Amino acid sequence: MSVDLSRYMRLPVNADEGFPQAFRLALGPATYTVALTVTVVEETLLAGGRKLTLPMPGAFMVATVTRESPGPERIVLRRKLVPGLEYEGAELALVVLSMVVDPRNLGSAGTFGSEVLAGVATRWAS
Repeated sequence: MSVDLSRYMRLPVNADEGFPQAFRLALGPATYTVALTVTVVEETLLAGGRKLTLPMPGAFMVATVTRESPGPERIVLRRKLVPGLEYEGAELALVVLSMVVDPRNLGSAGTFGSEVLAGVATRWAS
């Protein structure tokens, strides 16, 4: 699947703030909260100091996007993320290009070389 990246706005993910993390986003007439969580079920991945290129066996990232307004608060998207796939939820489209997380950024802030590159776009005019 080919994704047209020109229509996406880069999400303000600051991987140095660690995971989980959440931030607010205004897009069109709506306001959203974007939450990113990393789950590592295979603890051996945390040893050795190597970065995690997600998803991988035993580790993944989940995005949850909640529309705060207008109208009542509502989750519009919740997905395990895979680079290069376009996810659609209500009026939004989300794409992730890369997810590299240093284990030291799990539950902790710091500059360890973690990077998440993702974008969001509206699916139709609001």
